[in-house]
Amino acid sequence: MKLEKILYATDLSPGADDAGRRALQLARDHGANLRVINVVNAPVVNDEIMRRLRGSPGDMMADLAEATEMAMRDRMQALGASDEDDIDYHCIQGQGHKQILAEARTYGADLMVVGSHGERTLQDVLLGTTTQNLVHHTDRPVLVVKRPVDGPYERVVVPVDFSKRTRSALELGASLAPGQKLHAVHAHNLDALDNVLRNRVDRGEVDRIKSEVSAERQQELDAFLVSCDVSPEQVESHLRMGYAPDVLDRAVLEWQAQLVVMGTHGRNRLQDALLGGVARRVVHQVKDADVLLVRA
Repeated sequence: MKLEKILYATDLSPGADDAGRRALQLARDHGANLRVINVVNAPVVNDEIMRRLRGSPGDMMADLAEATEMAMRDRMQALGASDEDDIDYHCIQGQGHKQILAEARTYGADLMVVGSHGERTLQDVLLGTTTQNLVHHTDRPVLVVKRPVDGPYERVVVPVDFSKRTRSALELGASLAPGQKLHAVHAHNLDALDNVLRNRVDRGEVDRIKSEVSAERQQELDAFLVSCDVSPEQVESHLRMGYAPDVLDRAVLEWQAQLVVMGTHGRNRLQDALLGGVARRVVHQVKDADVLLVRA
């Protein structure tokens, strides 16, 4: 998948700087246009003050937008941007995640990039952060940056559930880490089967059945990966026993992953609910890797 348009949303706080560096690195590597946006609320000024200022709310908003766009430009230059980079800046009036999503649709963004930490207000605490709301409502890939940028991605983990969204996650992960190994991990939990069989057949028979089921699942995993539009040499498959979120946590630590790429929904409505919850948990719990969420 080629990235042509990247949208980076910033609140101009230091907590958003790593996301800015990552957005800049990806835009350069892909030859993409980078749009930097900041969403502001319209200033609330009563009529008496407006008369003294001899202006209008529209004039004030225009001045605020101009100052904000200059601040965004200065911030990006401090992060390493130059005149040679294809970057434009937009200050937008509106409400947090809703306006970011609207801008992403209008712009036709292939990827949204946000930081996991920024300026938190009381409203954030009560209603949820802008990033959390983006994760929940996004209709396109969103990259949540959690770690400092030390170059292109080299170690990537992709949870696999055999869904269309997982296929998209693998393909986008390959694009963001060209030539690097993707660790495709499928969590295989046989606790329910174990509970059903333990009182009906002996331990040896249980182990035999579980071994056969695992072998079939490995074949399914290998066949799925072959069907994806990713070079087989770039993908390494891993079938791991256990509960999916715990398996993913261990995989991130084992390979010191810099990036986790996952589809946010599964094959059916039940998996939609379960994996949607897993995605939110991953964004919250994974501390040392960036998280890219993909919806096909």
